[in-house]
Amino acid sequence: MTIRLITSVILIWLLVPAIAYPETWDCEILPSEHKIEIDPESGAKIIFATTNPARDWNLYFHNRCFLWENQMLLFYSDRFGRSEIMGYLPETGELVRLNRAQAPPSGSPLASIKGDRLFVTRENSIYQWKLKIATVPRTSVQITEEKLTDFPEGTRQRSGLAENSDATLLAFACRNDTDFYIGVYDFATRQRRIITNVGFKLDHLQFHRHRPDILSFCRDYDSDVAPLDPAEPPRARIWFLNVNTAIPIPAFYQVPGELATHECWWVNDQLTFLGGHHRSESREEGHVKVLDLKTGDIRIIGAGAWWEEGTGYQIAQVNWWHASGSPDGKWVAADNWHGIVALFNAKTTEKKILTTGHRIYGGGIHLHVGWDLLGKMVEFTSLKLGNPNVCIGIIPENW
Repeated sequence: MTIRLITSVILIWLLVPAIAYPETWDCEILPSEHKIEIDPESGAKIIFATTNPARDWNLYFHNRCFLWENQMLLFYSDRFGRSEIMGYLPETGELVRLNRAQAPPSGSPLASIKGDRLFVTRENSIYQWKLKIATVPRTSVQITEEKLTDFPEGTRQRSGLAENSDATLLAFACRNDTDFYIGVYDFATRQRRIITNVGFKLDHLQFHRHRPDILSFCRDYDSDVAPLDPAEPPRARIWFLNVNTAIPIPAFYQVPGELATHECWWVNDQLTFLGGHHRSESREEGHVKVLDLKTGDIRIIGAGAWWEEGTGYQIAQVNWWHASGSPDGKWVAADNWHGIVALFNAKTTEKKILTTGHRIYGGGIHLHVGWDLLGKMVEFTSLKLGNPNVCIGIIPENW
């Protein structure tokens, strides 16, 4: 081979972009540590998926956290000296350390609607983890990791990931010093594109559960309560965005003093959120509300309460803070500052208390109650055993 030919080969090699080949590893399987109780009031089965002295907590309530037909529940744990993504296998009770021990920890997990994969972020990039799970002759979990894309140069991640309803797009949000962007990764073209710069601080990026083109997100103000001064600019916590038109649209403007927070897509073009009109220092009214995207109408499905003489402690016992609807459209679940989980019937608004005592008023991690894939159980973080643990509440069949 001549010197000229060798030089040409080296130049071509240097100009070809580096290819990120998939990596595969076998996950560490940890023995079951779950504990099962029956709630004395409701009769519901309550499963403490984790009981380790470390901190274990569930994903944020609007993020999909179950894979397949509830074959694995994703959660976070700091039992290895750092925050890592783990899995709970309901069939065996075993736990799975998904992150490799020596690798940098990944974050922002989101279970795919395809079931056999999830998405994570690490070092300003987005990855796909494809799983192979077997329980015979022994439990094994294998992950094949593929890098999908980087966040745009000069930006950093701002919100969690969101996969659309037909699994064609994966949305992300990122920011630099002054700008806040929403973008998508297109699985067909394997390309990333920025949709828009919204022009304000945003969070809680979510795709509509059934329409693949509609996103929601929140505008992150200094408070979720609109200023009492009517001279202040109008405030809108909840926003919508069609990925094709790329024009951010406020869902509604809050009246002075109105609370709006913790929005979450549900069924039939509906979005649940928490809202109220009474607030004074540590006292706050919180109804579970439903916004109809088709009409713009807002109704209360889970009533809170307010009385002027009530203390913050008392009022927090009957108001709500996070809410999410079951995928079958039958229920909306809500939690509050006292660690109560309630279900509200979608047709009648009847309230049923599922379980209590999972948080002490005045401190500690919130429950962030979310749902499985079938509408049979809710998942949340519990402090009932003295430290944060991941919990599952099974909906009684006679409900």
